[in-house]
Amino acid sequence: MATIHKTVDATYHPDPAGPARWVVRDARGFAVVGPPCERCGACECVPCPCHGEPIHERGCVGLSLAYVRLDRWTALCGPCAALEGIVVVPCDCPADSPGDPSSAGVPAEDRDVSRHFA
Repeated sequence: MATIHKTVDATYHPDPAGPARWVVRDARGFAVVGPPCERCGACECVPCPCHGEPIHERGCVGLSLAYVRLDRWTALCGPCAALEGIVVVPCDCPADSPGDPSSAGVPAEDRDVSRHFA
């Protein structure tokens, strides 16, 4: 099971003691492109009125809310993340700990994953 910490200012970072480094990429409300779900292929593309499947004529817009594994740059949708055992918990990292995103101990790549999916 992987754990993601959600801070009081609604940012996310991997559990510092976790076996895999997962974060939440929350770009809801922003006009950005993200990855589709690696497991089921879910995305937020407009569905075709005829057959109901997503239209990918101009590429896939992906997911605005995705669970991203930092070492593989793969993304999962909410239901697939739950099947994988990924949970989001309130951050209880002490200030100045490696898990505190305001701390110098957290690499920049763990603080902002949106640039990898632009």
